[in-house]
Amino acid sequence: MILTCPPYGDLERYSDDPNDLSNMPYDLFLGGFRQSIKDAVARLENDRFAVFVVGDFRDKQGHTRGFVADTIAACKDMELHFYNDGVLVTAIASLPLRVRGMFEASRKLGKTHQNVLVFVKGDPKRATEAVGNVEPYHFPEN
Repeated sequence: MILTCPPYGDLERYSDDPNDLSNMPYDLFLGGFRQSIKDAVARLENDRFAVFVVGDFRDKQGHTRGFVADTIAACKDMELHFYNDGVLVTAIASLPLRVRGMFEASRKLGKTHQNVLVFVKGDPKRATEAVGNVEPYHFPEN
């Protein structure tokens, strides 16, 4: 299984290394990201899942990049079939404080989620069988 939460372009910098994807302009970032998907998929056995936790983010002019759609397209190009998607709700934290000024100035909404994109390489039934039984988590009682 592939499970990854890649960098969101240059939104977060992980190092000062110029070869680090997080230091690249979006077009180069996307090329490197697509190559990393290709390399990972080449090592992924048939009938297995790949999960990407991603979200759209803005460029320096405030336009949305469409990273979710770019991720789906890249995975499809690598012969991964888009199988499932979900939403990972993240903590609101200081968003209500930050979003007011942002919304008043530009009508940009604040985000409190990321997209969980699930792909399958091969047969989804056999991929499910390969995962085996999943035990649900039981929350402790108060």
